[in-house]
Amino acid sequence: MTFRVGIDVGGTFTDLLVTDGAGRSSIYKTLTTPSDPAVGVFDALSRAAAGNNLSLKDFLGKVDSIVHGTTITTNAVLTGEGARTGFITTKGFRDVLNMRRGLKERMYDSKYSPPPSLVPRRLIQVVEERIDVEGREITPLNEDDVSEALRKFKEANVEAVAVSFLWSFFNPSHEERVREICEKELPGVYVSLSCEILPQIRLYERNSTTALNAYVGPPLARYLRSLREGLREQGFGGTLLIMQSNGGVMSPELAARFASNTLLSGPAGGPVAGLFYGNSAGGFDDIVTIDMGGTSFDAALIREGRPAITIEGSVGGYRLASPNLDIHTIGAGGGSIASIDAGGLLRVGPKSAGAEPGPVCYGRGGTEPTVTDADLLLGYLDADFFWGGQLRLDAEAAGQAIKEKIADKLGMDVVAAANGIYQVINNNMAEALQVVSVQQGYDPREFALVVAGGAGPIHASMIARELGMQLVITPRESSVFCAAGMLISDLRHDYVRTYTIDVDKVDLPRVNRLYAEMTREAKDTLQAEGIPLDRIKLSFSADLRYIMQFNEVEVSTTASGGMSAGDITAMVDAFNKRHDALYGYSMPGAPVELINLRVSAVGVTDKPNFERLPFAGEDASAALKGKRRAFFDGKFIDTPVYDGLKMGYGNHVVGPAIIEQPTTTIVVTPDYEVRCDEFGSYVMYSRGANLEELAARLRKGGRR
Repeated sequence: MTFRVGIDVGGTFTDLLVTDGAGRSSIYKTLTTPSDPAVGVFDALSRAAAGNNLSLKDFLGKVDSIVHGTTITTNAVLTGEGARTGFITTKGFRDVLNMRRGLKERMYDSKYSPPPSLVPRRLIQVVEERIDVEGREITPLNEDDVSEALRKFKEANVEAVAVSFLWSFFNPSHEERVREICEKELPGVYVSLSCEILPQIRLYERNSTTALNAYVGPPLARYLRSLREGLREQGFGGTLLIMQSNGGVMSPELAARFASNTLLSGPAGGPVAGLFYGNSAGGFDDIVTIDMGGTSFDAALIREGRPAITIEGSVGGYRLASPNLDIHTIGAGGGSIASIDAGGLLRVGPKSAGAEPGPVCYGRGGTEPTVTDADLLLGYLDADFFWGGQLRLDAEAAGQAIKEKIADKLGMDVVAAANGIYQVINNNMAEALQVVSVQQGYDPREFALVVAGGAGPIHASMIARELGMQLVITPRESSVFCAAGMLISDLRHDYVRTYTIDVDKVDLPRVNRLYAEMTREAKDTLQAEGIPLDRIKLSFSADLRYIMQFNEVEVSTTASGGMSAGDITAMVDAFNKRHDALYGYSMPGAPVELINLRVSAVGVTDKPNFERLPFAGEDASAALKGKRRAFFDGKFIDTPVYDGLKMGYGNHVVGPAIIEQPTTTIVVTPDYEVRCDEFGSYVMYSRGANLEELAARLRKGGRR
């Protein structure tokens, strides 16, 4: 028997999903170890080994592949503990990186300040050089300037050097020469070139992404080196892949080189898993996914089977312009802390109790009331069954904390205060979901909601009711949702070339030459990662905008066989339609300009088989554990509690009800009912609705 393993290191828990050749899957969770995430990873692997009656060495010897989502780079940025980085740029443009866009990101927040400089000004050095917009050398690279910059970096003990020159994406020779000099004069220092990291127009975005790559590269490289050595020592001889921000995976070697591509690695598995479970539950490819863990809440939209991609991301306030899944994240999780602000209003999040010390009810030293404490008091959680009984929750301590910190200050009883926490966090998450749907021109009522995270299913029905969503899918593996998505992910790499010109003046041979260049690079990279040509899929797109406007829109093209004049016309028509959906207007006939050409390359990997359950009928009484008082619509109700792992395909439950698994709890409010599908997922839908008719309507696609 061989295994495949998905690992997702979160802010509170490290999640691990193991599948075997027969399609069976097992879930393992351990507390994340922020000081050294590898400790939590090997702890989870040890539990998986014990769960299969094997030693860790014997278990890893039977593992074919491990797909790992990491928070190493994200945490390095958020905590300011990345590598000491030097930055080299063109003379006269020293302050572009730290001046940013020159605009206040929160225009109406008078107290908002930008994040600290990623690279302090003293470590930003300029050199004399210039390439023009046609890629011609105007001013040769002054190598004495380069050597002087590197001398100062050496004195400052920099660990990484980022290089970003004007127009280097048209001619990378100067940046490549700087790397050669750096390797000679600062051997062992991590070097990041903008011509490799982000070869496209817009200087600040390119500078910021290149600097981020250098800043997080050394800590990621160290972690991956340590992880690979530890795995090898324990007998692992399979394939290790790292999750990327764009929803694909890549080899550890490429991950170390393109470290910024892992900055949103953790949540990127969510949309991939959401599409799989949506298709499995009813052929849905218009989906909104939500993932509520211990620290954060992630929301993403999938339209026509394609997760939304953005090049306008940010991490910790620093711009990240490489393609990544459009995931909106807020500080809302089971560990989110409730407090009373200066105006006397109840606030929940974004600060979290995290894994250490955790919610008050964990009994690990936490003193601030959290969402999990409120969920426990409202009866949604079983104090003796949390985490499968591995952690007994202290309801008395949770109640006391809510009383002292919330209820007494608001002049209400503890239950009302706990319900207030529950309602506020639900509203916060509903607003986040609207960011990826309503604000992108989509009606959430025409999408299926796929729920993930250990805490997500407790709140999902209330979020769905707030937004009028009628169908909610909770996978049996929801508590390790991103880990499941990682196992399903393909290898993926994105390529870009800037070509700025009015669309009616496009040089088609040049366009096709650039697409062909990216195609060759994509195929070479994937083949080097072991992907045969017949498993490589390419998609082509372009960024367009109205002339004299700022907003660019990416649209698909049919460039695989060579772009023609007719393809340009079709591309502009698609641009007008998408611009209207995003911004509420379009201007057919107005001049449009081409900005960037893009190629996305996917290397299709073998997918794990997930076990299908035999039909067990509608009667779920065999899974009934008993009843528990839970709070619904202003009062406590004796609520049936079911063992989710005993529920079978076809089992039907009408709300109010609670379905428990060792690592998650599904709360079914009185206005919903649930059916268990053949993969064990819980399909929750509006009470009294015809599930088949509802599913058929949603399969027709989201309404714009």
